[in-house]
Amino acid sequence: MRKHHSALGGVALALALTLMGCSDDGASPTPMTPEEKAAAQLTTYLEVRDDALRAATIDFKRLNKVATGQEFLNLQQNVSGIERSGSKVTGEYVHLLDEPRDRGSQVLITDCEDRSGVERTKDGKPVPEPKDPEGNPLRNPVPIQYELIKQKGRWLVNSSNVLWDKSC
Repeated sequence: MRKHHSALGGVALALALTLMGCSDDGASPTPMTPEEKAAAQLTTYLEVRDDALRAATIDFKRLNKVATGQEFLNLQQNVSGIERSGSKVTGEYVHLLDEPRDRGSQVLITDCEDRSGVERTKDGKPVPEPKDPEGNPLRNPVPIQYELIKQKGRWLVNSSNVLWDKSC
């Protein structure tokens, strides 16, 4: 598994990609595989998502570059719920991405999301933790499987599925 921190993962990835393009031996950089491109895009999406949840607003210019379909709509719904409730999300999510799995027209990547550094409050009081479908506290960390599809030459996060009955 590769560890990606919400705020630092994209910066580290961008730096690594920049350094790969600046080799001293004159050789061209190794092209990224489709799976690596999808994983980089998921990292960027998670940064956009985490920022939107904390700000309770969406930067659509950023979101349009990384998400589509149901995931695009789900994020809007989640952010709207935070904004309407008057609650506030603070702290950092930690993302640990598993190896991408190429499924032909899509790539699946499971993120082990740790929310222990995140707090949700309303009027200065903690908001109860989310529950799983059976009413139990949602485990933390929780595995979330993301589906990425290629549209117009780039990978976009299309959907996510919380794996309620699995552990990281």
